Amino acid sequence: MNHLETILLWSTLSFEIVLCRFVFVRNAQRILPFFATYVCVCLTSTIGLWLSYKYWGFNSDSSYFTYWGTSLMNAVARSLAIAELCRYGLRAYRGIWALVWRALAALSIFLFVHATVDAWGQPNGVAIYGTTLDRDLALASITILAVLFLIRKYYGLAIEPLQRIIAAGICFVCIIDVIANTVLRNLLTGYLYSFFSISEKALWPALKPQVQHAADLWSTIHLICFMFTIGIWCYALRKPLPAPSESPVLLPSEVYRKMSPAINMRLSAFNNRLVELLKP
Repeated sequence: MNHLETILLWSTLSFEIVLCRFVFVRNAQRILPFFATYVCVCLTSTIGLWLSYKYWGFNSDSSYFTYWGTSLMNAVARSLAIAELCRYGLRAYRGIWALVWRALAALSIFLFVHATVDAWGQPNGVAIYGTTLDRDLALASITILAVLFLIRKYYGLAIEPLQRIIAAGICFVCIIDVIANTVLRNLLTGYLYSFFSISEKALWPALKPQVQHAADLWSTIHLICFMFTIGIWCYALRKPLPAPSESPVLLPSEVYRKMSPAINMRLSAFNNRLVELLKP
C-alpha cells in the first residue's frame, strides 16, 4: 500500500468508528436495526482488510479474496438496510409491503444467479462475480429507493428526516458503485480489447500499469464519496432521535376530512386488493 491508500484506509476506519458511536449512542438500532448492522459490517470489513494487508500483503491471494468477500458482505448488508427502509416507509400498508418484499426476494435471487452466470468460466471469476453482483445490487437499490420516494411523494405520505437522509446517502454511494464497478468489470472481462485492432492487441499488456492506476483512482474516489456519505449520516445523528410514533401525524380535522379521500382512496383500495390476493 502506498501512503495515499494508507491514509484513506485509516480515514475510512475513523469515519466508520464515529458513525458506529452515533448509531448506538442515539439508539438508532432500535428503529433501523439493519442499517446499524450495515454500519457494523462496514467497520468490520475495513478492520479485516487492514489486518489482511498488514499480515499477508497488499497483493497476496489472501488479501484478494478478503477484499471481494468483504465487498459481498457490504453489498448484502446494504441491500437489507434498503429493504428495511422500504418496510419502514410502507409499514402501514400490509398488502403493499407483502408485494414489495416478495418482489425484493425474487430480485435478489435473480441478481445472484445472473452474477454467477456472468462470471462462470472467466479467468478472473471471483472479481467478475463481485463486480457484477455489486453493480447489479447497486443499480437495483437506486431503482428501489427512487420508487419508494415516488410512492411517498405521490400519495403525500411523510418520511422521517433520518430515513430520508440515510436513503439519499445509500443512493449516492450506489451511483458511484455502479460507475466504478462497470468500468472495473469491463477491464476484467477484456471488453476494452475491442478498442484495439488485431495488430495492436499486443500493446495491451503494456497498458496494464495504466489500467491498474485507473482502478486505484476509482477506488480512491469511492472511498472519498463513502466518507462524505458517512459525514452526512453523522450530521443527521448529531441530535437525539425523536420517539417513534405509532401512527402518522394527521392534518387538522377539517382539512383532513376534505383531503383524506383524495389522498388515500386509491392507495387504500390497492392495499386491500393486495391483502386479498396475497392471503395464504
